[in-house]
Amino acid sequence: MAALMPAVRASIQDVGGILGDQTGAQVSAHGGRAEDGVSMLDGLRIGNMYQSSNLTNMSLSPLLFEQVDVQLAGQSGETGTNGVVMNAIPKSGGNTFSGSALANGSAQGLQGNNVTERLQARGLSGASTTLKKLYDLNVAVGGPIKRDRLWFFATSRYFTNEFYLAGRFFPVDVGAVRREDDRSRQAFGGTYTYDNNGRLTWALSSKQKLSSWYAYQYKVDPHWLIQTFVQAPEASRITTWHTQLSTTKWTYVATNRLLFEAGVAAGASPDTIKVDPGRVGGIAIVEQGGTVAAPLTYRAPTGFDFDDRLPSQTFNASASYVSGAHNAKVGFEMQRGHFERNDNNDSTGGIWYTTRDYVPQFVTIQAPLQGWQNNLNYNLGMFAQDRWTVNRMTVSGGLRLDLQKESTEPFTATPHRFLPNRHDQLGAVENVPNWKDINPRVSVAYDLFGNGKTAVKASASRSVEQDSIRYAAANNPATTLQTQTQRTWVDTTYAPGDPRRNNFVPDCDLLVGAANGECGPWQTPRFGSGVPGTVYDRAIMNGWGVRPSNWEFSVGAQHEILPRVSASVGYFRRINGNFFVLDNEALGRRDFTEYSVVIPSTDTRLPDAGQALGGNFDPNAIVAPRNVIKDASQFGKQLAHWSGFDISIDVRLAAGLLLQGGISSGKSMTDNCEIVDDVPEALQAAVVAPPAGIQPLVTAATGGAWTPQQYCHQETPFLAQYKGLGAYTLPHGIRLSGTFQSIPGPQIAANAVYAGTVPSLGRPFTLGQANINLIEPGTLYGDRLNQFDLRFTKIVGIGRSRVDLNVDLYNAFNSDAILVQNNTFGAAWQRPITVIQPRFVKLSARWDF
Repeated sequence: MAALMPAVRASIQDVGGILGDQTGAQVSAHGGRAEDGVSMLDGLRIGNMYQSSNLTNMSLSPLLFEQVDVQLAGQSGETGTNGVVMNAIPKSGGNTFSGSALANGSAQGLQGNNVTERLQARGLSGASTTLKKLYDLNVAVGGPIKRDRLWFFATSRYFTNEFYLAGRFFPVDVGAVRREDDRSRQAFGGTYTYDNNGRLTWALSSKQKLSSWYAYQYKVDPHWLIQTFVQAPEASRITTWHTQLSTTKWTYVATNRLLFEAGVAAGASPDTIKVDPGRVGGIAIVEQGGTVAAPLTYRAPTGFDFDDRLPSQTFNASASYVSGAHNAKVGFEMQRGHFERNDNNDSTGGIWYTTRDYVPQFVTIQAPLQGWQNNLNYNLGMFAQDRWTVNRMTVSGGLRLDLQKESTEPFTATPHRFLPNRHDQLGAVENVPNWKDINPRVSVAYDLFGNGKTAVKASASRSVEQDSIRYAAANNPATTLQTQTQRTWVDTTYAPGDPRRNNFVPDCDLLVGAANGECGPWQTPRFGSGVPGTVYDRAIMNGWGVRPSNWEFSVGAQHEILPRVSASVGYFRRINGNFFVLDNEALGRRDFTEYSVVIPSTDTRLPDAGQALGGNFDPNAIVAPRNVIKDASQFGKQLAHWSGFDISIDVRLAAGLLLQGGISSGKSMTDNCEIVDDVPEALQAAVVAPPAGIQPLVTAATGGAWTPQQYCHQETPFLAQYKGLGAYTLPHGIRLSGTFQSIPGPQIAANAVYAGTVPSLGRPFTLGQANINLIEPGTLYGDRLNQFDLRFTKIVGIGRSRVDLNVDLYNAFNSDAILVQNNTFGAAWQRPITVIQPRFVKLSARWDF
């Protein structure tokens, strides 16, 4: 439900659960980072050791929770983030046996088609992302084990979904170099989930309570991330998760003024991600353009298989004291864990080809490492806060000390097909990072007229970037050592008549780094060496106040217009700080040649078509890099701001009418112009912001293309979201409800590949080609998504139980909005990749007994 709040932006747009429970989905608000969100269960932070530890890979039953609280701004000292905080409270049972059963589902015959003439004109062929199979079965029961002393609550769930993917098909011949779609077999993805969990609540005494909850979940995704990346079905992997999560919480009401709380959570989320050998067809190919939505990976996946272990633990404790006008609280929370990779199996041979119009451009080889581990030694926050009410004013203030330390374990770099002599002992890396920050929080609320109907509010809060093991991973030799390299490949090197000409085999010795045969030199000279390719400046890994951070400010008002009718308005501003930049110390500004390109005039949709676009840089030579990630302030000022406003209304009438909704609009600005004056390599979006930092707006759209220097200042217009929900209960147990969302379309980029050379450069490109974004970031967007969902409910009373019979109509007006489009310039530019799922009907029934 958080995604229906006007200010919330979801990373994945779904219709009625067709894409399944989005365990990888993240939410953000008011210009915040999605990774800064925090998920909590009964007040305990949960999350595995992926990225910022705000995901669990679990899809829990909707019957499990008593309530879910969502906070977007004005965070207290209890949490270390200015991101979205969601706290789910599980049910605990009681002195009366009760339960629920919920079943819902749909099928292909209950779905329409939204492949309109507009989409066909944009190049979408076949069906859009449509339903293949969807059903969800849940049961929950709770009650007393011993009245007034011990209670239980348990749920069980089986959930499965399968969906067809827009414009993607299985191949006619999986091993063919020039891929041909089999239009009779549309590609599909989906997950299969089995979940069981239970909770015990024990009243130790009239003042003490202990609760414990445990869940085990098994999940399979046969086409992992196929809906996220541009890849053919044969290029996806099979993923399985065996996830466990438990919580234990103790509360002690010592007096009517003093409360003690403590808890612990433990999770384990091992995953296995493997190639299905029965569906691959030779060495993988990454097609960069031509007539396909690029880059398209087919025949087999790139990269490697892996087997991960991700245990984590969370601890917290607090004491609250209420005395008259004061409500004080002190406490701490700590999370620890590790990410262990046991197997980096080169199931596809450690090699893949890159082509353009099916003509070879590059060959890539890799020699991955395994047996390494990244540790979160601790992410510790200690806080003290007080809420003080004086007459009509309530002031809240808090101070939080955030400490974070990460490290890596030693391991051995073993031999590989492409590095047969590799055998290096790699030591542990400590204090990557070892950060210390003091973060103040303050808020004030004032009853404007003294009648409790109008409140004016303001808040200011500093927080730090949330992380688990990303910086340990970035400093681990498994990451910093060069285990992959690319080299140019010209398949027409040999004379006509030579069998090696145009045979689609790189006829060269791939183990030799120098140019030979059809292949250029390794573009990563330190491939296979023991010298790190990228290191972090110790100055940004240790100390006080160097961790990426942000300040969030808000001011607003809330007013009761009528009884049960209220409106609110707010202004929000976020200022980010402590930026990092990657500096290749082997290259200075003079080691680049600036050049311009001519924007193609073949497509009138391109702004400034036919004009020259300068501010592009090409290194003068391939050199062994000395990449150091540094404090960006060494090179100048970098800025990243967001400002916007929310307006919302809440109507809850006794007659059975509920209306909620509003608008949230804001604009972003980033500026790294002073940085790129000294560090031209920062113009490549892929390296502008390493694991931390605020990436320029262009990054998500360009996927690694270079951004001309004149676009170093990026600013969006105000981008508005409109959202609403409503429900009305009619006589005879009939209820009508619905939701509405209107969100901005995808940002448009045009990443054009210039091969060989351009006249203004006066020589061939050092790396064989240049990939340049031709559109000023933040200026062009696709059409908005307008989505209406409706529900019709019949409530039937059967004795002491109740049955809700629901008919849901999702995407009721059959929107054909494009969610993701091809940003590679060429014949397939702006071709739809992902389209909102078409209208469909889902049937459900819930029995509460």
